[in-house]
Amino acid sequence: MASGITGKKPTRLTINDEDIPLDSWRKMLISFMEYIWQLDSRNYEKIKGDSSLNKMLFASQRSPEILDNGTSIETNFSANVVLALISKIAEICDIADEVSYTIK
Repeated sequence: MASGITGKKPTRLTINDEDIPLDSWRKMLISFMEYIWQLDSRNYEKIKGDSSLNKMLFASQRSPEILDNGTSIETNFSANVVLALISKIAEICDIADEVSYTIK
Protein backbone atom coordinates (compact mmCIF):
# COMPACT_ATOMS: atom_id res chain seq x y z
CA MET A 1 0.00 0.00 0.00
CA ALA A 2 2.75 2.48 0.88
CA SER A 3 5.38 1.92 -1.80
CA GLY A 4 6.52 4.72 -4.06
CA ILE A 5 4.91 7.59 -2.19
CA THR A 6 8.04 9.47 -1.18
CA GLY A 7 7.95 12.94 -2.69
CA LYS A 8 4.25 12.70 -3.46
CA LYS A 9 1.36 14.46 -1.73
CA PRO A 10 -2.14 13.27 -0.96
CA THR A 11 -4.92 15.20 -2.68
CA ARG A 12 -7.95 13.36 -1.32
CA LEU A 13 -8.95 10.95 1.41
CA THR A 14 -12.12 8.98 0.69
CA ILE A 15 -13.97 7.29 3.53
CA ASN A 16 -17.30 5.60 2.95
CA ASP A 17 -17.76 7.53 -0.34
CA GLU A 18 -17.09 10.85 1.41
CA ASP A 19 -14.25 12.83 -0.20
CA ILE A 20 -12.03 14.97 2.01
CA PRO A 21 -9.69 17.29 0.04
CA LEU A 22 -6.11 17.46 1.39
CA ASP A 23 -2.73 18.96 0.67
CA SER A 24 -0.42 17.16 3.10
CA TRP A 25 0.15 13.84 4.88
CA ARG A 26 -0.26 15.64 8.21
CA LYS A 27 -3.69 16.93 7.13
CA MET A 28 -4.58 13.42 5.96
CA LEU A 29 -3.89 11.99 9.42
CA ILE A 30 -5.77 14.80 11.17
CA SER A 31 -8.80 14.49 8.85
CA PHE A 32 -8.84 10.73 9.29
CA MET A 33 -8.70 10.99 13.10
CA GLU A 34 -11.51 13.59 13.05
CA TYR A 35 -13.62 11.24 10.91
CA ILE A 36 -12.94 8.27 13.20
CA TRP A 37 -14.10 10.30 16.20
CA GLN A 38 -17.28 11.46 14.46
CA LEU A 39 -18.02 7.91 13.33
CA ASP A 40 -17.93 6.59 16.91
CA SER A 41 -16.16 8.32 19.82
CA ARG A 42 -15.44 4.89 21.33
CA ASN A 43 -13.01 4.31 18.45
CA TYR A 44 -10.41 6.38 20.33
CA GLU A 45 -10.57 3.91 23.21
CA LYS A 46 -9.92 1.08 20.72
CA ILE A 47 -6.95 2.99 19.29
CA LYS A 48 -5.54 3.81 22.73
CA GLY A 49 -5.94 0.13 23.60
CA ASP A 50 -3.27 -0.69 21.00
CA SER A 51 0.03 0.03 22.77
CA SER A 52 2.03 0.96 19.66
CA LEU A 53 -0.69 3.30 18.32
CA ASN A 54 -1.21 4.80 21.75
CA LYS A 55 2.51 5.51 22.10
CA MET A 56 2.87 6.96 18.58
CA LEU A 57 -0.26 9.12 18.49
CA PHE A 58 -1.02 10.10 22.06
CA ALA A 59 2.06 9.62 24.29
CA SER A 60 5.05 11.28 22.61
CA GLN A 61 4.16 14.63 21.08
CA ARG A 62 6.86 16.62 19.32
CA SER A 63 4.46 18.21 16.84
CA PRO A 64 1.00 17.93 18.40
CA GLU A 65 -2.27 18.96 16.80
CA ILE A 66 -5.44 19.56 18.83
CA LEU A 67 -8.44 17.89 17.17
CA ASP A 68 -11.98 19.28 17.24
CA ASN A 69 -12.81 17.01 20.18
CA GLY A 70 -9.95 18.45 22.27
CA THR A 71 -7.72 15.38 21.91
CA SER A 72 -4.08 16.07 21.09
CA ILE A 73 -2.30 13.76 18.62
CA GLU A 74 1.25 13.59 17.28
CA THR A 75 1.42 14.56 13.58
CA ASN A 76 5.15 14.51 12.80
CA PHE A 77 5.34 11.35 10.69
CA SER A 78 6.62 10.37 7.26
CA ALA A 79 4.16 9.60 4.47
CA ASN A 80 4.77 5.86 4.92
CA VAL A 81 4.07 6.05 8.66
CA VAL A 82 0.88 8.09 8.13
CA LEU A 83 -0.42 5.45 5.72
CA ALA A 84 0.55 2.63 8.09
CA LEU A 85 -1.24 4.37 10.98
CA ILE A 86 -4.38 4.98 8.91
CA SER A 87 -4.35 1.40 7.67
CA LYS A 88 -4.01 -0.06 11.18
CA ILE A 89 -6.63 2.27 12.68
CA ALA A 90 -9.04 1.49 9.82
CA GLU A 91 -8.63 -2.22 10.61
CA ILE A 92 -9.18 -1.70 14.34
CA CYS A 93 -12.31 0.37 13.62
CA ASP A 94 -13.50 -2.14 11.02
CA ILE A 95 -13.63 0.33 8.12
CA ALA A 96 -10.56 -0.84 6.15
CA ASP A 97 -12.72 -1.58 3.08
CA GLU A 98 -14.14 1.95 3.13
CA VAL A 99 -10.88 3.96 3.18
CA SER A 100 -8.89 5.03 0.11
CA TYR A 101 -6.78 7.97 -0.96
CA THR A 102 -5.48 9.79 -4.03
CA ILE A 103 -1.92 11.09 -4.37
CA LYS A 104 -0.08 13.11 -7.00
